[in-house]
Amino acid sequence: MLIFKVDNSTDAAMTVVNDLLAQHGANHVQVTSDAQEQAALEKLRQDMLPAIFEGQNHIMEDMAVPLSQLATLMDYVQEVGQRTGLKIYTAGHAGDGNVHPTIVWPENQDMPAAVPGALQDMFHKTLALGGTISGEHAVGMLKNQWNNAELGGDVDQLQHQIKALFDPMQILNPHRKIN
Repeated sequence: MLIFKVDNSTDAAMTVVNDLLAQHGANHVQVTSDAQEQAALEKLRQDMLPAIFEGQNHIMEDMAVPLSQLATLMDYVQEVGQRTGLKIYTAGHAGDGNVHPTIVWPENQDMPAAVPGALQDMFHKTLALGGTISGEHAVGMLKNQWNNAELGGDVDQLQHQIKALFDPMQILNPHRKIN
């Protein structure tokens, strides 16, 4: 499902949008300028992830690629799901290349063994496409190991120097972001 807003809804702009949608096989197209209908569409988007999470464990990721690479990443995420047998839903912000692949499994089961490798594959691909492993939600413990791969040793060294300046006794969040 693709939900988008058009800032310039002149007749000419809407003709371009409708032509593009038709050219790419869009179906069930709904266009509205009604505020209540717009709110209902936005609510649908907001309710999507809670509906996916219902009764399932999940790991939701956050990565971003240049817009020219977005389709390539989306195809790759689908390929990872097929190759590993994992169920992966992906939501995101197509306007800025930020995506949230979310791996789900039944809540009464342990995390599938394929999950860490699938995440690593997606991180590798994201970096190879010129992207970042954190589009908007920070790095966290799972992706801490990817900082050097993305930012390089010089940035890592600088982060350690800054950490040492503010935490010479190394008591603030030990072994977290900078370890």
